[in-house]
Amino acid sequence: MPITYTWTATSLIGYPVFDGETDVVTRACYTVLADDGEGHTADYSNFAYTPLDPSVPFIPYADLTNEIIIGWVQFNIGADMVASIEGSLAIQVERQVTPPPQPEVLPLPWVPAPEPPEPVVSAPVTL
Repeated sequence: MPITYTWTATSLIGYPVFDGETDVVTRACYTVLADDGEGHTADYSNFAYTPLDPSVPFIPYADLTNEIIIGWVQFNIGADMVASIEGSLAIQVERQVTPPPQPEVLPLPWVPAPEPPEPVVSAPVTL
């Protein structure tokens, strides 16, 4: 089953007044949830700066949406980082579906193995 990635803004950080605008968001915290629909999930959280570029039209705080914020986040971290995050989450989900083998403690090859103990033979019990 394909993995679905859900990007969600979890909090916004900014200034009450900045450059003549009110409630200006300068950073966004976000979480990415990977879900295969079969009960296997993985998530990643971080933050990214949001645009303070005067050539980008200002969007009033009340008009911001998750899609706008995540668009800023993905633009600012770049397509390669988006792919890297989703790729890492896919590996984590796959390891839940098919766990990798676990390492074992191996005996030291230069130390002789201990001799197995002699079997204990018990005498028959008579009543």
